[in-house]
Amino acid sequence: MKTRKRLCIKFCFTAALFMAVSFYAHSQDLTGIWLTKNGISKIEIYKAKDGLYYGKLIWTKDQSEKAKKFHGELILTGLKQESAIAYEGKAHDPEQDKTYSCTIKVKDANQLDLRGYIGISLIGRTERWIRVSR
Repeated sequence: MKTRKRLCIKFCFTAALFMAVSFYAHSQDLTGIWLTKNGISKIEIYKAKDGLYYGKLIWTKDQSEKAKKFHGELILTGLKQESAIAYEGKAHDPEQDKTYSCTIKVKDANQLDLRGYIGISLIGRTERWIRVSR
């Protein structure tokens, strides 16, 4: 009888743990406005009708005409959710006109890490972005 009670307690504890982890992971939303490394620009990430995520440049610190011509340009394309907190797709650098593979990991409600790379993820660079309001 005691083993049955222990089994029931373990099951309830495990179920509660899975529910808590699921709730935490679900709360890590990628959509919103993100300030890039060093506050250089703001990217608005949204979910499109195709179920993928995209990010467009909505603001830059540099307000020159050259920089303003990139406003509205897609910076992140085809981001597919791979896990509760990870997304994979493409990142475009408009200044160099180069596109890289990227992985995004949502750290918490207000931080994400974007890793851009060519070929394999080991050869690349990671940036921390911070969620902001408009």
